[in-house]
Amino acid sequence: MSKVLGIVAEYNPFHNGHLYHLEKSKKDTGCSYTVAIMSGNFTQRGSTSLMDKWSKAQSAIECGVDLVIELPVFYAISSAENFAEGAIKILDSLKVVDHLSFGAETANIEILDKCADVLYNEPREYKSLLSHELKKGLSFPKAREKALMLYLNDIRKFANVLSSPNNILGIEYLKALKKFKSNIQPITIPRYEVGYNDLSYTENTASSTAIRNMIKNNGFNALQSLMPAPSYSILLKNMEARTHYS
Repeated sequence: MSKVLGIVAEYNPFHNGHLYHLEKSKKDTGCSYTVAIMSGNFTQRGSTSLMDKWSKAQSAIECGVDLVIELPVFYAISSAENFAEGAIKILDSLKVVDHLSFGAETANIEILDKCADVLYNEPREYKSLLSHELKKGLSFPKAREKALMLYLNDIRKFANVLSSPNNILGIEYLKALKKFKSNIQPITIPRYEVGYNDLSYTENTASSTAIRNMIKNNGFNALQSLMPAPSYSILLKNMEARTHYS
C-alpha cells in the first residue's frame, strides 16, 4: 500500500530548498504521496503572504505536492505551539498520513523528541527549575531553555537546541503528536546550505526571507536560479498582475 507524507509549510514562496526537502523526505520515507498543511494569505509572523493562497497552493502542486490543505488563520498567525498543534490536528484527523517531515537545525530526531517529551509532560523537577529561572526575571523562552538544559543535564548534547527557530517549531510538532497520541512517524531533514532567516544565498539556494528581501529591493535577477521553474513562473505572473501582497 502506498504511504503518505505530511508536511507543514508556508511556501512563501516555494523555492529550491522546499523542493529539496520534499524530494528527500519522500525518498527517506518511501512515501508516494504528499499532503501539505499550508498557511494561507497570512503567515506565522502575522504578516501578509507574498502571494495569495491559491497561487501558493498551485506552486506546491506543480512542484510535486499532491494535496494542499489550508491551515486556518487562527492557527496560522498564532504562536509556534498553536501553529504546530493546528497543523498536526488536521494531519492526524485525515487518518491516512504515515510520516511527518520537517526541517530542523538539529539532524537528530531523538534529541528533539527528548526535549518535546520533557516540555509536554512537564515533570515536577523541570517545573521547579522553570519557576526558579522565571523568578530571575528571564523571558519565558530563555527561562524554558535554561530549565530544560538543567533538567536534561547534558549541555554538550542539548546546547542551543531551543535557540534555533526550526528546532523550536519541530519540537512543537513532536509535542502535538504526543498530545493527539498520533501514529504519524516524524522525521527531520537538516537545513540545506542556508539558515531560516539568512539573507545571504548560494548559487541556487536561498531562504524565503532572502527571496522576499530581494523582491522588496528589486533584486529579481537571481530569483530564477533560486526557485523551481513552476514556482518562479507563478510568482512572475503575480508580480506582473500586481496580485501579490506587499
